[in-house]
Amino acid sequence: MNLHHTATLTSVGDLLDVTCAAYGDAPALGGRTDALSFQDLDAVVSRIASALHQEAATGDRIAILGRNSPEQVALLLAVLRAGMTALPINWRLAPAEVAYILRHSGARLLFADEAFCPAIRALDEAQAMTVHSLDGASFAAWHGACCTSTAMPAIGRDDLALLMYTSGTTGLPKGVMLTHGNVLDSLMIMGEEPLHLGPADVVYAPAPMFHITGIGPVLRAVQTGARLIVSGLFDPDAAVRIMAHERVTYTTLAPAMIQACLAAPSLAQAPLTALRTIVYGGSPISPDTLREARAKIGCEFVQCYGLTETTGPITVLTPDDHHPDRDLLLSCGRPPAGIAVRIEGPDGAVLPVGETGEIVVSGPIVMQGYADDPDATGRTIAAGWLRSGDAGYLDADGYLFIRDRVKDMIVSGGENIYPVEVENALAAHPSVNDVAVIGVPDPRWGETVMAVIVPAKPDADPEEIMAFCRSRIAAYKCPRRIAMVDALPRNAAGKVLRRDLRAPYWQDRDRQVG
Repeated sequence: MNLHHTATLTSVGDLLDVTCAAYGDAPALGGRTDALSFQDLDAVVSRIASALHQEAATGDRIAILGRNSPEQVALLLAVLRAGMTALPINWRLAPAEVAYILRHSGARLLFADEAFCPAIRALDEAQAMTVHSLDGASFAAWHGACCTSTAMPAIGRDDLALLMYTSGTTGLPKGVMLTHGNVLDSLMIMGEEPLHLGPADVVYAPAPMFHITGIGPVLRAVQTGARLIVSGLFDPDAAVRIMAHERVTYTTLAPAMIQACLAAPSLAQAPLTALRTIVYGGSPISPDTLREARAKIGCEFVQCYGLTETTGPITVLTPDDHHPDRDLLLSCGRPPAGIAVRIEGPDGAVLPVGETGEIVVSGPIVMQGYADDPDATGRTIAAGWLRSGDAGYLDADGYLFIRDRVKDMIVSGGENIYPVEVENALAAHPSVNDVAVIGVPDPRWGETVMAVIVPAKPDADPEEIMAFCRSRIAAYKCPRRIAMVDALPRNAAGKVLRRDLRAPYWQDRDRQVG
């Protein structure tokens, strides 16, 4: 059977079965001297899936809160095999944000890194569920104690595989429901050139698995028989050493991570001669960075543009499109076969080539909807077409260019940040009378968060306000810069004109996003 062909499969859990049958003795997960084989990984996953059925039922939501680890990979595969829904949670979130996700999702079990367990167990929401440690010895003892082999349920392509919470435009996270069919069809698209992988490949996955860009490479390695190496925290110097030592051929990095690796001292001592492909997204790669990477590494680059709501990539910019002197570096590529992209105006009319409007997407990768939020689902999906919230245009050759964000979202270092969520946190401070949050250019992160505040008193302390914000929401969402002003610009309806606030910082740039 062609391992890249997922159309005949009904469950993401089937991937490991097919690969194990073809490459059972091949290394699957870990370093080149200590990797689990696919056969051994399959045995561990089967044991975890049986243990899950001792404590939860088919269809239950299983929360996972931890840094990338072999244990988390095995747990993810087991949840999918068991017919349950994997709910990866951003471990960088504040406790109150984690509590909301647990409450809203109705999670049945929670697996967390030991470092996070005390804070999690203190949450009221955790009292109604069982919390297990993901640390190696504790986790192994838990699933090792299961002595029964449970028959796994039949799973359909329309059954829920992943529930992934994204920051919401209203300040509350929204649960993106992705089916087994969504994931399998996305993997089939990712299996085509130039993103193809095979059993000779070694995949390095430092992107956190609470992102679809973190889960994608994990499942791609399982799908294709490649050896997978995961990383819990990204340190550029360590990442370069790992990729050199393990002879990594394929990795997914944010542009800021690429720049950090190029500046890492270890690159001179540990050249990445085996690295064939770096996949990136979130923002374009600069011509200077591309030239430096080609000189120091010599690998190919592929840009992918996508959303959690589309189970990953919508468009792909191929290695042939990456030429330092071509305007295509400002593009995010063209949609692969099976994915349709069009540009719509405010009235929903399809716009012609070259005109900027909202990017709208259709195809089998479009999410099922937002969990328990039919209104938000209806505003986002109509007749199978998903509104991306991004503004852009298509050229005559079908290349997509992103110009701005319809929903004011900020992308900083690959993380999506919604201004309203940050504004709500800041507005609770007694020194803040009015506030607007915008994204401004940053050479390292693409964009960084800036708060424009109308103070309630003249001696308002920006440092105190930022510390207050960090106590309420994840630190990466909090402003790095604060500007105090007398008043915020508003239109006749009283809406803050964020575009006017952003304009001075972006006026010399073609793209109004990082």
